[in-house]
Amino acid sequence: MSTVNDPRKIVLVILGALLILSVSTIIKSTAQLNPVVDMSWVNDAIQTLSTSEDAITNTTLWEDECSSVIVTGSAAKDGRAILMKNRDWADSRPNRPVYIPATSSTYAFVGVYTNAMGINEKGLAVMNTAMPALETEPGYGNLLLNQKILEGYESVEAVAVGLQDSRSDIGPGQRSSLGGIATCVGVVDRFGAGAFFEISNTKAYVQHIVDGYDTRANHPRIFPGLASGPSGRDQYLLDALDAIYAKNGIISWEDVMQGASRYVRNKELGSSCFSIDGEACNPNTVSAMVAVSGDARYDGKLNIMWGAYGYTPLVSVFVPSMAFAGAIPDSTNDLWSYTDDKYESAQVLSETISLDPNRVREVQKYSFFAEEYTINEYEKLISSVPISLTDFQIQTTLTEFIARTDDYAAEVFIEESFNVEVPTSVSFPIPTISTTTSTSTIITTPIASSITTTSITSTFTGEPIASSTENVHLSSLVTGLSIGGIISIIMVLVLFKRNQ
Repeated sequence: MSTVNDPRKIVLVILGALLILSVSTIIKSTAQLNPVVDMSWVNDAIQTLSTSEDAITNTTLWEDECSSVIVTGSAAKDGRAILMKNRDWADSRPNRPVYIPATSSTYAFVGVYTNAMGINEKGLAVMNTAMPALETEPGYGNLLLNQKILEGYESVEAVAVGLQDSRSDIGPGQRSSLGGIATCVGVVDRFGAGAFFEISNTKAYVQHIVDGYDTRANHPRIFPGLASGPSGRDQYLLDALDAIYAKNGIISWEDVMQGASRYVRNKELGSSCFSIDGEACNPNTVSAMVAVSGDARYDGKLNIMWGAYGYTPLVSVFVPSMAFAGAIPDSTNDLWSYTDDKYESAQVLSETISLDPNRVREVQKYSFFAEEYTINEYEKLISSVPISLTDFQIQTTLTEFIARTDDYAAEVFIEESFNVEVPTSVSFPIPTISTTTSTSTIITTPIASSITTTSITSTFTGEPIASSTENVHLSSLVTGLSIGGIISIIMVLVLFKRNQ
């Protein structure tokens, strides 16, 4: 009998191939589910504010902490959602940017030292402003709540469900264990949705921002029995946005950086020294964020956050960060100290610190130039993103983009010079091999697309979030191939024994 036509030999070859495929698939799947993650950031990169000493050394009243903006839909440039936050915290801690890597159960994100704001690899951006009226003893649970949202959620809808679901890690059953929760959390996502959530330990209310804009500072605007209209800094920010929208018909992230985050009611445009006490951008503003989401391609990896670090954004520079790009460049980490130097150089010593408008405008001349460069480079980068890119190609490109643009912007700002060598623009590679298995290029319909009113206030309703079907399918595949591998081994042994 011919060796080639021996059916037992053919069966052995087939079973051997199945065995190899099963084993290799198991190894690959196990590596994906249990990645090796550098967790050194826990001790040396992120700051947890949870002790009574923090409350003692902090001199900022809860009522005077932070202000924010959300712009969505037809009011925003390109229809992309914008989230701004000015972080007010009168302490000596430098609010550096940080990168928190993904784990097997959490998303990667970039943010600031105190977890007060950031954006994750799914394009979900988060910030909060304290609202002491919602709890008698507000605490640092506000910051931990932000971190949990960044680590575990990817849409405004998912956050809404999680806040209502007593079984979730951010639900009413768990929030009180984080510390006193008295906060307004602003969220925008890769689907273009945006919302403000006013949250206590046990209750939460939502205002969806649809085709419009709104602001928050430190008093409730929708919480039943406690709500009041805009006043103070949230009214100042509304005034700034109204002026921008009336002039341009849309609001861009450049507008928000330069005309809202830095808004001091145009005092810097005058000729007399001025105070910024009590403004949206004030002496206690230690960092600021302008996040841009609304791009659903590649599961949100292309969305971005610009951060300004140090006292105060008025004389700082916004530079970009992206969660999928990985570690923060050294040039960005060091910006907070240079910002403090610029702020000191603008101060006029008197009984109350005033600022020299000429010096403020001089610093802003270079800051705005650097920001316009990074914005233009980002828009060029994402304007022609090819399909079928691998995660490695995306990450490599984004890492190089952030490194080049941040280094250039930082040098322009620090040196106050337009003569810095301009780096070569970064672009995505053109894939040479197409694949039919990638789902990351699908544009998903915005979650908020069915909402037609500009501003909606309501309590939460909804069912618990289901488990990820992707993990279920992967687990089933591994199990099936494992069983197939075992059966293959048994059959190979039996056939070999019969051949003997």
